[in-house]
Amino acid sequence: MCKAPAILAVTFVTGCAIWPIGQDPYGMDLRRQANAAILALQAYRHDAGAFPATLDALAPRYLPAPPAIPRLEYDASDGSLFYKYTPSWPQLRPVWCRSVGNATDWKCEEHLL
Repeated sequence: MCKAPAILAVTFVTGCAIWPIGQDPYGMDLRRQANAAILALQAYRHDAGAFPATLDALAPRYLPAPPAIPRLEYDASDGSLFYKYTPSWPQLRPVWCRSVGNATDWKCEEHLL
């Protein structure tokens, strides 16, 4: 008995999720860039005693420039970052990622259009 068609059908029905949410290659590249900003924020806070008012204050001492991609949203009250992106095929649902406080831990969730 051939099980390949059944396995193929289950894969098609359950979706084409190859990577965990936020861990596709493009998402991981964005996360590395966002992590650089988190590390710069941590260094700034260590030196100044508080987070900067904007990410632009990190340049050029802590970061050459804030990353253009991903477009980071910044919360100066706790140093957290947020960004959105759309993975490539087959995972085409938008993903929203938020740092857990001022750390390189990320919580990413898919959002329907």
